[in-house]
Amino acid sequence: MTAPHIRIFPHAQEEFPSLDTLTTWLLTGLKARGGRYLLRNRDAVAELPPGSLVLFRYGQVVVGEAVVIEHSRDSTVSERTLAGDAQEYGASVLFSPSSIRLYAPPVDVDELQRLIGDSPNISMAVPKYKIEDWGLYPRLLAHVVKCGAFI
Repeated sequence: MTAPHIRIFPHAQEEFPSLDTLTTWLLTGLKARGGRYLLRNRDAVAELPPGSLVLFRYGQVVVGEAVVIEHSRDSTVSERTLAGDAQEYGASVLFSPSSIRLYAPPVDVDELQRLIGDSPNISMAVPKYKIEDWGLYPRLLAHVVKCGAFI
């Protein structure tokens, strides 16, 4: 098994038309689902071991985080999006519901890049970034509390 790490999950405007839509869903919908999060593409994330941290991105900001309990690419499910459209999902992640929290205000992607350093370059909004330097997390937490709070 691979070691826990940090990933960034981007969110599309087609599924979440606004930042408020996403943040409301993270705090209410995702928690109400017991932390069950669906990924459209089975291969979007190859591995996501328990204890990994996922940062939720919307456009050019990171809005929050959650800790992984389990990641599965074993089954395809069909569910409705927030807009009511049928959608097939190829993978799922189970987050600890109590670990789901938002950053108020959100962290700008450029600031997160500064905290990460040069590698990986997170300018593109794709879930492939695997950050294994856990030194990022205390730097991120310090930035969040310096600039605002957790929700």
